[in-house]
Order: sequence, then C-alpha cells, then structure tokens
Amino acid sequence: MKTFCFDFDGTIADTIPLIVKTVDYLLKKRGDNEISEDLLRRIREEGIEEALKEMNVPIYRLLFLYLQIKKEMNKGLADVAVNANIKDVLVKLRNDDYRLGILTSNSEENVRKFLEKNNLNYFDFIKTSGVLGKAKKLKKLKKKDDIFVYIGDETRDIRAGKRAKVKTVGVSWGLSSRKALLRARPDALVEDPQDLLNLSF
Repeated sequence: MKTFCFDFDGTIADTIPLIVKTVDYLLKKRGDNEISEDLLRRIREEGIEEALKEMNVPIYRLLFLYLQIKKEMNKGLADVAVNANIKDVLVKLRNDDYRLGILTSNSEENVRKFLEKNNLNYFDFIKTSGVLGKAKKLKKLKKKDDIFVYIGDETRDIRAGKRAKVKTVGVSWGLSSRKALLRARPDALVEDPQDLLNLSF
C-alpha cells in the first residue's frame, strides 16, 4: 500500500494570500506594522521559524497569533481557490487505489468545508496538528510496510517528514521557494501537480 499524505495550506488550497491578508489584519488591529515584502521574501527563502527567530518574536505571541489566524481564516475560506491541476491528480491517485490523506495545522472544520465546496472528497483521513507537531502525527499515521509519502510546500513540512522517517516531496507552487525547499533536502521536488504521478517511490 502507498499513502500520499498532503499538507493543506499552499499545497492543495491556495491559502497563502488569505493567510497574509489575515495576518496583516490582526497586526494592524494590534497597532503593529503589516507584513512587509522583505519579511515575506525572507519567509519564502528561509522558512517561517527562521525568519521570525531573527525578528526575536516571543513564542507566546506567535501562538496567540496562530490561534487568531485559524479563527479569522474560517471567514474567508469560501473565497480560496484550489491550486491548479491538483484535482486531476487526486482523481487519478484515487482511481489507482492509493490511500490519500491530509495532515495540516489548519482546522479540520476549515479543511472539510473547503473540500466539500470544491468537490474534493477523495481523502481517507484528515488529521490536524499544532504548528510544531507534524512529525509526531506522521509517525502515527505511517502503517507498517506502507510506502508513506508526505507532500508539502514549506521547509517545515520536509523537516517533519524527515524526522518521522517518511518519504518527502516538496512542491514549488506554495509558500517556500524552490531554493529553500532544496536546502531542506526532500526526497523529490515537483514543479507541477502532475509530476506527483511520476514519482519513483
């Protein structure tokens, strides 16, 4: 059995513009500056954790912001688009009897609403984790003798997969840049969802 487990934000759903808009709204509400182009570039090139560490943002503030983001995103998820070509790939994988799943730090409610709205109900499981808890969840999800592949758009997705000792695939159409993903050393890097059908593992 081969399992394809997908990250949600940036990988299946084009939520990056909504996340930036939500964070900007919350920052302005608190009297802080919006996300700058330079910070967004650094996040894409270095990863979220690295960029925010350099800014010395307290962890309690990040966790508070994270909870607020999840709450606010629920209001705008109806307007989020499906990443181009991903639906055709999911249909093909489902027809080929692969086990499909989602592991995300977004809420299960948000994910299910999005899948229902966009007729993407092809998944055997949907699991959620905290921002830093993906590796632990991946270890639990992998079945014995299963070829388990985790597919994500951020460097932290790749690192979580490696810690869990599963195959990792970086996708270049999400948050982290191609250069940043390559530094994280995924087992494969794909430029288009159709490339997922040609993986050699």
